[in-house]
Amino acid sequence: MAHTSLASRVYDSVLAKLLSGQMPPGQTFNRRQVATELGVSVAPILEAMLELEAEGLIETLPRKGTRVRALSPEDLRGQLIVREALECEAARIYRGAPIERHIKRLNRLATEIDEAALTSPAHAKQEVRFHHYLVSLAEVPALTAAFERIMKIGMLCAIQALHPTPEAAPRSSHVELVNALLTHDADRAEAAVRGHIRKGKEPLMMASAAGSNAQFPTSPSWLDD
Repeated sequence: MAHTSLASRVYDSVLAKLLSGQMPPGQTFNRRQVATELGVSVAPILEAMLELEAEGLIETLPRKGTRVRALSPEDLRGQLIVREALECEAARIYRGAPIERHIKRLNRLATEIDEAALTSPAHAKQEVRFHHYLVSLAEVPALTAAFERIMKIGMLCAIQALHPTPEAAPRSSHVELVNALLTHDADRAEAAVRGHIRKGKEPLMMASAAGSNAQFPTSPSWLDD
């Protein structure tokens, strides 16, 4: 239990630095230095690094060590598509009554986001908290966990300036989204979320990866005999 707690503390510390921009793309990790800074052994450092690597936030390369991943436009496109799928499915579950029960807090959060400057450092976190609140109303832990994971990639994309500039992207109203989600119609709720997420992002979501070569799909390696 203590070891797990230490690994979690290391994970939280490194993740905070990643999502605050303190660690730029390509910066390498000195595991012993991190262990010294946090006052732990190397073992929980390794455990935390494995989790961060599994989430696609860092990478380990032969003879180069472990470093912050430099995300690509294709990473952003994939993040947006998966996020849309998760949020749309969640909306089909939580629309209507759950929104009515939480309407006061949702409207307060939505208003704060809509009134905040897009260039504010806190804006991205505010938006993630708002959408996390919505997804959690579906009361499906696996769905919420998947959303949390994909939004870490989204935050890192924002930190690495892969999102369009505020001037180039139309602004979505979170207050209007909340009102639209009062519907008891699952299709309408899904359409409202899809439109909200896609506003200003269609070119990113629909564009093919630059320079990619189409390959015949293969099955996962863990299905091999």
